[in-house]
Amino acid sequence: MAKTNFTHAQRYAIFTAHSEKCWLCREPVSLAEMEVDHVIPESLAKHAALKDILKLMGLPEDFNLNSYANLLPAHRDCNRDKGAYRFKPTPMFIRILDQGLEKAKHVQKLHDTFLSTRKLNTAFSRILAAIEEGKLSPEQMKELAAAAAIEHEPQREPEMHGQPLFLSPGLRVVGEDEHFHYLKGLSGMTGYRPKGNNIDISFDCPNCGPTGWNGTRCIQCGMLIDPD
Repeated sequence: MAKTNFTHAQRYAIFTAHSEKCWLCREPVSLAEMEVDHVIPESLAKHAALKDILKLMGLPEDFNLNSYANLLPAHRDCNRDKGAYRFKPTPMFIRILDQGLEKAKHVQKLHDTFLSTRKLNTAFSRILAAIEEGKLSPEQMKELAAAAAIEHEPQREPEMHGQPLFLSPGLRVVGEDEHFHYLKGLSGMTGYRPKGNNIDISFDCPNCGPTGWNGTRCIQCGMLIDPD
């Protein structure tokens, strides 16, 4: 069965409503690397066993596998590892499905807000288009990320207010304290980034944009910043 292609509005809404975290590992996921995962695999849509599976999960026979109730954000690697695995109807998994059902209307509202809010739509559509085309330059990332963060903040889940907005792939939160997020980058290095909305521009790498720092080295690209 062909995989569903999701619009920019759908990707943004799912990413935002579910606190910008991968549902499988519960770590933050960047918009660039996020994949939309079908909790109950899409491949079961025309499977004879689907009716029984839905019954076991406490879902109606007409449950739509492509509805927002069944779509959650995931890291690419986590999604690949999960594949078409069918989770057993444990209390924890049923709770995940319940959360999807509870948030479905909110996802739709965010989808509609994305389409109706010109600045929000423009900022994130340009970012997503650039990511898809592989043409997201550092200059674009810095410019678009600044505009996107302003428009995005009011749409975020309460627990995400004031948290870093990760648009580029690879950054993972590995710890935090009162003042800092401790991050691991694509380079494998760990570093830190302050919490809050008014972060000095010096905490952005001129080569790859929002990042964490290990001394004077970017944990994403490894670039060493000249202290002068």
